[in-house]
Amino acid sequence: MRILIAPDTFKESLPAAEAARAIARGLQSALPEALLDVCPLSDGGEGFVETLVQASGGRLDHASTTDALGRPITAAFGVLGDTVAIELSAAAGLAQVPPDRRNPLDTTTYGVGTLIAEAYARHAFRTLLLAVGGSATVDGGAGLLEALGVRFLDVSGAPVPRGGAGLRRISRIDPSDAHPLLKEARIRIAVDVSNPLLGPRGAAPVYGPQKGATPEDVRELEAGLANLADRLAAETGIRVHDLPGTGAAGGVPAGLVSLAGTQLEPGFDLVAEALGLEAKLKAADWVITGEGQLDRSSFEGKVVGRLSERSPEGRVIVIAGRVTPEGEALLEERGGAAFSLVREPMTRESAMGQAASLLERTARSIALLLRKPPTAP
Repeated sequence: MRILIAPDTFKESLPAAEAARAIARGLQSALPEALLDVCPLSDGGEGFVETLVQASGGRLDHASTTDALGRPITAAFGVLGDTVAIELSAAAGLAQVPPDRRNPLDTTTYGVGTLIAEAYARHAFRTLLLAVGGSATVDGGAGLLEALGVRFLDVSGAPVPRGGAGLRRISRIDPSDAHPLLKEARIRIAVDVSNPLLGPRGAAPVYGPQKGATPEDVRELEAGLANLADRLAAETGIRVHDLPGTGAAGGVPAGLVSLAGTQLEPGFDLVAEALGLEAKLKAADWVITGEGQLDRSSFEGKVVGRLSERSPEGRVIVIAGRVTPEGEALLEERGGAAFSLVREPMTRESAMGQAASLLERTARSIALLLRKPPTAP
């Protein structure tokens, strides 16, 4: 039996690689004869850089920057020949921000821009792969662009404050001193969602609450993003208001599409190509994947949904921290089955702290089921 183990990150709990190893341990304990292909995946969020570095034989580099709250940190990025890969979450990640300080009116992507500039200074990359999942921000990428020399000015000509709260005050955008890499490098943004910048499925109403926004904050963020989009259109002539994918990571792609001609690409496809995933899927009898929560969004460009589309005969098993009824139903439509990690009452924090052992235990139970021959009627 050949089993492909291909989980995504369990957000704020386990990186994809650790999740894959835990699943493998559980399977091996009950199916020692099975051939396991351990292949952690990413759809443009956490784990993107590590996955590409391992697949390409690249290396990690590190640089000093700041997080979404402006605190000094050291962040990693991947060097893949003349390409650099960076995760937005490395310098603006939700997991870096304590729950009681999560407020997208204040958090900024400025540190991501600092990290990009430092990577360019060291490696003069020709291509930047920017994975935008897992952010703590809803600033439309204004902080990132400010760190790269773009000026966001109010009616008096002064710089607006960083964070989502400053977006409504933008009167003019001045890219005259923008970093040369915005024109000289090819920037490819790996996105895991198709949400537009604005509207009911936009960055503020869909992702703002996940990052600490109240209903009142969401309205302010939506108005700020709308103003940013208007100002970008006035400067560049490019409308990003309803462009699919620009709602990712609190609107980060919007400014880069307008000012740098950035391409938006499904993060899953970039990783799948690098890993030769099609061949792995064809060789597998079963595919076991997983993520923190299986819900509708799992089928909007993320690892679980894309695997369920590509796997032969729909032989996908999903292990998730939480399985919603809607997520389970969507998976079953594709011929897959879902298993929840939690079998007994426990807090969310406790479950997240035990994620590796829970994954191993659940994978063992699945293996016991797979090794049983079909019972004759």
